[in-house]
Amino acid sequence: MVSAGKLKLPSVSIRKSKDVPRQGTAPQAVEGEAWSSGPAPQASTTALGSIQGGIASAKEFGPVRPERPAVRLRRLAGVASWALVLVLAGVATAIVGLFRVFGDSPAWFTPAFITCGVIGMLLAMMAFATLRFKGVPWMFMAASTITLFAAFVMLRA
Repeated sequence: MVSAGKLKLPSVSIRKSKDVPRQGTAPQAVEGEAWSSGPAPQASTTALGSIQGGIASAKEFGPVRPERPAVRLRRLAGVASWALVLVLAGVATAIVGLFRVFGDSPAWFTPAFITCGVIGMLLAMMAFATLRFKGVPWMFMAASTITLFAAFVMLRA
């Protein structure tokens, strides 16, 4: 074993290095390097041929109009209330339908009942996805209500 006094370790110095760049300075490009940061080559002069041309042509059409507000809160509250009524009625229908599935039911009942419920849920989700548009969510909610009525009719049969 080597004693600690005779072990030669490389010395570490905490002095300033001359060739390490400072934190706030950017590295300088070397001539002939492939990734040099010199002036960018000029692209073709067509607007579609370069990014600069596309930006310049976009500026010619004037300022960009601000986007409409995303969602009216009154519309969101209306669709959410309607969806709550559909969910409560759908849960009650699903519980009764579950007893029909495990009990006496025709062969067509189970796939038709499940398909009706899945389509109704998708239509309700689409109503929330289209809240930005004026009448579209109400059409989706009406269609979802129709599928709930179809499930009621299937339970009566």
